[in-house]
Amino acid sequence: MDIQKDSADRIIKTIIATGILLLAFFVQGAVVVVNELKGIESAVVRGFVLWGLVLITIAICCMKNKRLSLLGFRRTDYISVKQLYYFIPLIVIALIPFSCGLDLGSGIGMIFANLFLTLGIGFCEEIYFRGIICNLWLKKGAKTAIVISSALFSVCHLMNLAGGADIIGTILQICFAYAYGVVFALIFTVCHSIWPCIILHALHDFCSFISAERNALENIILGGIQFAILIYYAVIIIKRKSRSTNTKQYPNR
Repeated sequence: MDIQKDSADRIIKTIIATGILLLAFFVQGAVVVVNELKGIESAVVRGFVLWGLVLITIAICCMKNKRLSLLGFRRTDYISVKQLYYFIPLIVIALIPFSCGLDLGSGIGMIFANLFLTLGIGFCEEIYFRGIICNLWLKKGAKTAIVISSALFSVCHLMNLAGGADIIGTILQICFAYAYGVVFALIFTVCHSIWPCIILHALHDFCSFISAERNALENIILGGIQFAILIYYAVIIIKRKSRSTNTKQYPNR
């Protein structure tokens, strides 16, 4: 009964966390649409909603648990300054959209507005999908935690349909988001910190937001390249994680 109660409690908390995040994204989208906001105003308003959720979540965690480490705000215990090359594949993936140029026509104000928004997205999604949901399921094993948090992360991108995105594009984004979710969850379980995930997530979105507009073919080609690098990178992390685990289990081998 205790096991069943524990599982039920974990499922309920997962549903609540996912629901809260989806509500925040729905609210920021609704405010923009209802008020017909565009450009800088749209990015700033959306950012304020997401940052508001971040601050509220952090405040609740501090009042309830007295420490932010439960949300994943800890020092990384795997990646040192000399090992930053570990993240190079994700940095390359983030920079790939720049191959089609930068969108500087909107001015410096739009760039800072997008930075404000993408940092809000990075903090929000990583706190909820990795810091809360992935953490909740780690007691059931890393594989279970990675699969569940990544699946929810990808499925939540269905909300793009409400914003007018086409079905095919949304499906491709869901697949890409799942692969990205797996990689971020792997990084989280290896580093035991969401800081790398937040920074890399925000960087990826920021580069995408300020890159030049692309046609359908360019999107497919660049997306394919990014996806291939992402899969290869995931395989590398899994192998390193497995090798590290085996070394700890069999130190004299």
